[in-house]
Amino acid sequence: MKMLSKRLASGLISLSAALVTILAMSSPASALTTYTPGGGPGINFVSSNASFKVIQANQSISCSQFDLAGNLVNSGTSRAVGANAANIGSLTSSGCTNPIMGLMTITPSGTWGLTVTGDPAATTWPVRMTNVSWTVVMVGCTFQASGVVNGNLNVATQTFSPTAGASGLKISSTPAGFLCPILGWANGQDIAVSGTWTNTPPAGSGPLTLVAP
Repeated sequence: MKMLSKRLASGLISLSAALVTILAMSSPASALTTYTPGGGPGINFVSSNASFKVIQANQSISCSQFDLAGNLVNSGTSRAVGANAANIGSLTSSGCTNPIMGLMTITPSGTWGLTVTGDPAATTWPVRMTNVSWTVVMVGCTFQASGVVNGNLNVATQTFSPTAGASGLKISSTPAGFLCPILGWANGQDIAVSGTWTNTPPAGSGPLTLVAP
């Protein structure tokens, strides 16, 4: 009986050691805490197939133009993950339509941010656009939208692609106008962002780079 107990204890110790080894191998070798943006200093993200869907209301808006431009913050200087790589203060949209209501306007506002949120995979970095804000105006309905847009930036192609589905952007005011409830739009609903944005640097600026320490 004593011999059996010893064998059982020895087996449990070996199993525990193996589990620790497996967990260590499956855990990331390191978690990124700092990064360095470079290039620029100007950035100019040109939209392609930009569209926005209010998920709960199943209502979509597509825009022929939704371009974002700005400047890097201290290009070439290391900073913490989550700190802005760029400030985006020049926001241009046009040709925005809803399948039911037709033409409408989306007016972006404020200065948006762009930051890294985690470890890269080859040339693709997880990033977030912060302080996103705009106003939607159409006949019979007006509302605000604000929040963040999570996605990925491929520095090789200079292309930002939003995360599919809800990504932190929401209707942030009570929609005003008689058509708002008919269309099903309400405060707090999630907005999914689709399309791609490609950085086409302005004259005198270079491609945006991101470097891990």
